Amino acid sequence: MIYLKDFMQGKLLYEALDSEVRLGILDELLKKGELNLAYFAKRFGVSNGAITAHVKKLREAGLIEVTTSSGVRGTQKICRLAADKLTVEFSNRSTAEGRAESANIDVGHYVDYEAHPTCGIATAEKIIGGFDDPACFSYPERIRAGILWLSWGYVEYLVPSSSASSGELAELRFSMEIASEAPGYAAYYPSDIAFSVNGKPLGVYKSKGEYNDRPGTCNPPWWYGNLGQYGKKILISVNEEGSFIGGVRSSSVKLSDLGLSAGGQTRLRISVPEDAEHRGGFTLFGRGFGDYDEGIVCKFIYGKTKE
Repeated sequence: MIYLKDFMQGKLLYEALDSEVRLGILDELLKKGELNLAYFAKRFGVSNGAITAHVKKLREAGLIEVTTSSGVRGTQKICRLAADKLTVEFSNRSTAEGRAESANIDVGHYVDYEAHPTCGIATAEKIIGGFDDPACFSYPERIRAGILWLSWGYVEYLVPSSSASSGELAELRFSMEIASEAPGYAAYYPSDIAFSVNGKPLGVYKSKGEYNDRPGTCNPPWWYGNLGQYGKKILISVNEEGSFIGGVRSSSVKLSDLGLSAGGQTRLRISVPEDAEHRGGFTLFGRGFGDYDEGIVCKFIYGKTKE
């Protein structure tokens, strides 16, 4: 699902939809599931170069995914829909958010973990320790990590306390770039990634796979091509209506259920349990890796008032 909490955020999306050819591409994918670029060129009577440009716009807007497939006819670019629903909120423009405070947690700053192979952790300069050794998660260098991955287990972070001395917290948000953790890599490798705050379940994000069809825009030059290159940026929010992942209600847990207090500890846990239906692990991208040069972004929203 693509969720725009403010319709003003949708410039790339609106541009991508402003084309009969691109709308036709989406319609064909909706009917047939997966198709290669050559099919679209023939279907719409345009050059391969023009189709490549159209597909690029759709991918940049988050509407489709493109993977590389090798077969008897050589390498092909395969397209599929990246979302099954689009929601644009117009009503939120009538609700003014008060003061907002943000904090960025580097992915290596976890305070507790359980990691099972395949697993690993790396800084922008090198792999920490070796591959598939859970002990590497305890090495001092992990503080500087920009990426970590595990097949099941968890990492837990202390969320910085808000410095607000007045005003009522209306919403807590987390955003991060994440994907599954496949042995090698696989565009389709589903994983049930769970989130909780102070032990309260916020819901499960169903990751589709681990993406390797192109390099992540922030990856260091030495980053191995057979590893995950980038993930999907997701938004988790908690308010008095419940918990939401990507704008979709994921749990009945409300903000008041989290036991937040000024100066108190707030623990965010990201996990794939051993007994998950889809135990596909997770890869967490931070500074210097993936498509976004940031770690886990926490945002505290205060004082929503009706205009």
